[in-house]
Amino acid sequence: MSSTILDLSGEGSSVSLTELAYKKLRAYLLEGALPAGALIAERRLAEQMGLSRTPVRDALSRLEGERFLSRNGRMLFVATVSVKEIIDILSIRRLLESDAARLAARNMPLAKVAELRQGIESMIASGHVSDEEHWRADDHLHIGLAEASGNHELSRIIDLLRKRTRMFGMTRIPSRFDAGIREHLDILDAVAVRDGERAAELMRVHLDAARDAIIEALQGGTV
Repeated sequence: MSSTILDLSGEGSSVSLTELAYKKLRAYLLEGALPAGALIAERRLAEQMGLSRTPVRDALSRLEGERFLSRNGRMLFVATVSVKEIIDILSIRRLLESDAARLAARNMPLAKVAELRQGIESMIASGHVSDEEHWRADDHLHIGLAEASGNHELSRIIDLLRKRTRMFGMTRIPSRFDAGIREHLDILDAVAVRDGERAAELMRVHLDAARDAIIEALQGGTV
């Protein structure tokens, strides 16, 4: 991880130092700068972010509560996500995100549907897509649908589960890229015509396919 002190001056002054620390640390975790199993060095992290240890400690406590970190005695580590956990998470996401897609078909403005579609099509047109760009586009679709459900708690839990999925540490599965894009566009088509049941079923199929691809990749030793 880079030792560069982060520039926090661009963040809104209304945001607490603990919230700043939390956002930066969570970014480290999701980007892999703090890999699974890594020992958390509170003092070093505080120095890197140009913060005192108190907000960093509070942020670490919050991340521990969200299960991004795990404790062994007095030592804190980046949590590892097992194969069973990732399958369990995807099973829960299947239930929640299909419901979110059904509700989004009722609530999402057509302008938002068009915006999400344009984002996917722009990614296709760009040619090479990095893992980070892929995750960002995937987030836009899944979180966009969750937020359009109108259920704040549903959206919050889906967001947390998606971040737990990302903590599994698996890079994008190439065989799923084209299929995943087609599935995203099909879901948006169903939302655009207000077909909630079809949107929900397509989301279930999409997440089942992601689960099966992960299992296949693991069994084949390609991850």
